Amino acid sequence: MKKISVSLLLILCIQIHHVEAITTDLGKIYLEGGEYTEVNEAIQECEAFLKRDIALPTRLPPIAFTHVFGSFDPKHVPQLSIYYLVENAGRTHYTLNIVDNVYERSFPKDAKTVKLPDGNEMVYYKRSDFVHFNIVKNDFQYTFTVDKVSADTITVDGMVKIINSMR
Repeated sequence: MKKISVSLLLILCIQIHHVEAITTDLGKIYLEGGEYTEVNEAIQECEAFLKRDIALPTRLPPIAFTHVFGSFDPKHVPQLSIYYLVENAGRTHYTLNIVDNVYERSFPKDAKTVKLPDGNEMVYYKRSDFVHFNIVKNDFQYTFTVDKVSADTITVDGMVKIINSMR
């Protein structure tokens, strides 16, 4: 009986160590791949390229995100992207994409509109496994994208609160 207990304890310790090694590598995977950077670095790169400050929300959805990454792609349509992830919930995603308002955007016919307290409008629609919320503010187009799994947590009213927190 004692040998079985010790063996089980040893196996459990090895499994816990293995899980910890996997979970701590998510940051390395994103940052060392070259496509993603730390958020502040991506924001600074975008602001330097566009020669303007970008207002960002100070509020986040009520989800315990474990990681946040940024990327800035100056090619074609310069775009700043901020990715929020939950490490152990592979389907929980929240993304913010920002482009200059000089680029036209079209929306599907079934898109819905909500008037914001500041007079702007938010357009939102569902596609595939994601819900997209779009606004124009300070001459930028902001697209907040959430997966359907998070859509119950990140509601239209919740997105209005997030957008209203932009500074």
